[in-house]
Amino acid sequence: MDQKDKREGYERIVDVSLCHEYYNGSCCGFNVTPSSESAEIMRREGLLCRIYDGKVRIFAFCKPHQNVISKKMTLSFFVRASISEVWNVTRFDNVAHDELPIANVSCSNGVCVKGRKKSTLPELQQIFGVLFLLEVVLEPEYINHEKYLTCTVKIPTKKLRWCYCVSGAYANKNLLINDSLKTDDPVRFECIERSSRFSLYVSQREIPIVSGAPPRFQLLDSATSKVLMKCLPNANAKSIAKTKTGQDGGSIFVAECFVNP
Repeated sequence: MDQKDKREGYERIVDVSLCHEYYNGSCCGFNVTPSSESAEIMRREGLLCRIYDGKVRIFAFCKPHQNVISKKMTLSFFVRASISEVWNVTRFDNVAHDELPIANVSCSNGVCVKGRKKSTLPELQQIFGVLFLLEVVLEPEYINHEKYLTCTVKIPTKKLRWCYCVSGAYANKNLLINDSLKTDDPVRFECIERSSRFSLYVSQREIPIVSGAPPRFQLLDSATSKVLMKCLPNANAKSIAKTKTGQDGGSIFVAECFVNP
């Protein structure tokens, strides 16, 4: 596609990649669609847009000794989840419930994420399951025959307190969950419930959920520090559940992991 565009006199002016932290930065799990207004702008300005594998590339027809683009433009793209688990693990900080996250990208300011009232986006009501809006700002003073807008938008994964539900032979034991990867600043767990059937250990702080991450926690005997299980399972997109904290009787969302040795 790139070579064909070059033969026809087109040059790349935008190359934006969408990478999700849940997949360790892979460009997958996204369905990107230009807004109707932006689609019309690109048609009117003769811009070619190619969207695939979490990448948005825009090409402009260029003639020698002429500006690549003649005026400043902002193009909007609705980004949805093409994989259901992406919806479960995506969370933008500092964006209110009635706001849609906006990832604004430009040569002058890089990547800036902020919230915008959903009520100000009428087309949003017609599209189901939008994660965020991608805004691409084209600035004539920064885009020319040698330079174009290129950047990576990192989509944040959800951070939750992890909860290990231990049943079976170790259900009623005094246990310790050891953080084997962060020995300098380990995540600590507290037992919030114990019975003859199971015990619940909840982390004292939130932990990112990342697919394919190496096992981090070990199960130890609290009295002897003997390792009972070397690798506890990691939380994933299907682990999210509600549990009582045991402190005030309230419930919180946690990433739940089951251990039955």
